[in-house]
This record gives sequence, C-alpha cells and structure tokens, in this order.
Amino acid sequence: MRSPRDAGAPGALPAVGLVVHSGAAQDVRRLTSLARTIDVHERVNLTARVLAGLQGAGVREILHMPEPTRVAERAHGVLAAQMGHEPDVHLVDATPSEARDASGTAACAAAMAAAGAACVVTLGGDGTNRAVAAGWPGVVLVALPGGTNNAFATCVDPTAAGLAAGLYARDPDGLARHVRTAPRLDVAVDGCATMALIDVALVRDEWVGAHAIWEPSRLLEAVVTHADPAVTGLAGVAGMVMPFDGSPPRALHLRFGGPRAVLAPLGPGQLVPVAVERWWTVEPGQTVTLYGPGTIAVDGERQLVLPAGERAEVRLAPHGPGVLDVSGLLRTLAGEGRGPPAGIPVDPQPPPRGGP
Repeated sequence: MRSPRDAGAPGALPAVGLVVHSGAAQDVRRLTSLARTIDVHERVNLTARVLAGLQGAGVREILHMPEPTRVAERAHGVLAAQMGHEPDVHLVDATPSEARDASGTAACAAAMAAAGAACVVTLGGDGTNRAVAAGWPGVVLVALPGGTNNAFATCVDPTAAGLAAGLYARDPDGLARHVRTAPRLDVAVDGCATMALIDVALVRDEWVGAHAIWEPSRLLEAVVTHADPAVTGLAGVAGMVMPFDGSPPRALHLRFGGPRAVLAPLGPGQLVPVAVERWWTVEPGQTVTLYGPGTIAVDGERQLVLPAGERAEVRLAPHGPGVLDVSGLLRTLAGEGRGPPAGIPVDPQPPPRGGP
C-alpha cells in the first residue's frame, strides 16, 4: 500500500477521502424515539456502493479513515465478490491509528487534506460531518445519512454519490460551480472554541450525560443554520417556525417557552409540541450570546457545561465546508455528454421523437 502523501503526487490519479463513522446511529435516542439502528452489515453495503461509484468515475486512490469495525476494507471485499475480481480501487489508510472519537475523525480529515484529496464522502450523522469540517475547514463534502440527526446530509443513492465525488475529483476547478458553501456556527465559551454545522442550543441541564437532546422541556435557546420541517432535530423545529433553504446564508435564533407551541419532529418518530416564545433571524457575522446556567449542545449533542454567570458567544460564519451538489453535477455532465469515462459515446442531442 502506498502512503497517503503519494496519492497527491504530481501526475497521480485523483484521490477521494472516505469517512465512515461506525458508531453513528447507536446512541440513546434508539430508546427515546423511533430512530433506526444501522448495523455494520448495512454500513458495509452502503460503503461498497460508494466504492462502486468511485471506481466508475475512474478514481483509483481512496484515502479512508481507519476505524475498529473495518467497514471500508469489508466493503472492498464485498465489491470484489460482486464483481468476481479485484476492484480497481485501492484503499489507503489516511492515518496510522484508528479514529474512535471526534478528535480522531478531525485528525484524519486533516491528513486527507495534506494528502491531496479532492473531496470527502462521509457516512454518518451531523456530528461526523462537523468533525470532518473541524479538521479540514475547506473540505468539499459528499455527506450521506448514517446517523440519528442527518440534517446536513444529502439523500441520494450511495452509488451516485460515489460517482459524483469521483467525477468532481477529476476536474475540481471545472466543476466548482456545483459546490455550495455551507455556513457554520463558531462557538466561544470561556476561552474554549468549537463549531457546529446545524445548531447550537442551550439546555437547562448542567451536565453532559448521554449527550443527546430528546426532551423539549429542557430547551432554553437555540441558533439554527438549517430550517427545514422535513428533517428531524432542531432544524425541523426551526423549519416549523420559519423555513428557509440557507441561500443566502443566515440562521434563526429561537427562544423556547411561553404558551405558543409548534408540533415538530424533534427526533425520528418523535412528533412533539415544542413551545417557542420568540425567534429572530441572524445574518452572517452577527453574534448571539447565550447565558448560563445550562449546557451548550452542538449539532444535537451536549458538549460544554455553562455555569451561572458565564456566557457563550455564537457567531454565524458564512464560509463553512463546501457541499457537492450530486444531482446537479450528474445532470450537467449527462446533458453535456461528459459522463463517466466508460468509453461509451453519448450524443448530447436527443433523437427526434416520432409521432404515434
């Protein structure tokens, strides 16, 4: 196996990163809602489909995140069995050690950037994408849903996602118009800094506990970058109040409580009334101050305890990670007759339609 640095050498074929979080979709919300559990066999299947798409696009080097269940390696074997021969895609460990937490994922993403990967395909939840973006701030993501909260993810077939990621990697400058820059939330608490991609919330509890938020009565305030009533979590709550698609980038500051409630999908199958007292829009560069006591949760998980008298500054930054428009890229290339390099010519002009 070659080292990751070799993959970015001059003249080398494009490299794509692959991050599979094997622990996603396993948290306490399996007990508090109807969240699905994605077992390792399903992750292997989904990852094998991504590998098939990357191979179809002509990508040969895949810089993957080593993790305890060895999903990528097993997916490579599944693809080989399905094809009847060894796939023409090669897995390269992006780091020498396994990633077992968010910091390990961030370190792996940084290594992928240093190795010259053009983009990263992720299979996990919002927390997985946050960790990748923290390690590689300028990353271009192809995010597939594989966690509990998947507001950041794109719901497309993994084969198509791998194909689009591979085609983008072959011509990132020419296909840059298919990359949308997502906003992020920068959080500062008493000298500590973190970030979120979807939401930052202040909850009543002064403890981290099981991390996940599932009780609407514990919510005090939230800042949300994605307001869509069709997704779960705080993004779904914000979407029930004031939906927007993130273009131009902005956020919604929610204050919970009061007599008015909206029926919102706080978790999978968890359609509950959430009392929302007031809300304001937040423009890029603006800062929202959250005051303790309570706990700061980022992207649906409690992270930092905020004692009484302390505060958290939440700033909306417009330049977060890039997000590849999988469907738009594939439609454009198909319409121009520039699909995957399979050697089959495509006539960009459709044949005349005959009458009945």
